[in-house]
Amino acid sequence: MKTYEALVISPSQATAGGQDGKQLFEEAVKKHTGKILNHTDLGKRILGYPVKKVREGFLTSFTFELSPEKVDSLKGALQLADGIAKFTITRFIQKQITASAKRKKLPASHGAVKR
Repeated sequence: MKTYEALVISPSQATAGGQDGKQLFEEAVKKHTGKILNHTDLGKRILGYPVKKVREGFLTSFTFELSPEKVDSLKGALQLADGIAKFTITRFIQKQITASAKRKKLPASHGAVKR
């Protein structure tokens, strides 16, 4: 299983069926035998352009594990969900800074203007 990060935009807190985008996403990941590691509610935001005729939406960020073969089927399921206006899924790569990279200093001439 690999780790992915997703940003989900829901048009409202709860749809007519009583489920919001967060619940729909969690159910879709579990249905595809994935595991939600973390989620963060980013709140209500005004969107830069209308998405499905809606100008504002609720943003939620997810970190989850899923096998790479099931990512495309998860995307297809999310596209059909009514409670999700837009989403994006990217591979989550956690970079670790080594001690040698912390000690690395730029040369004295870096950024200096020559006249």
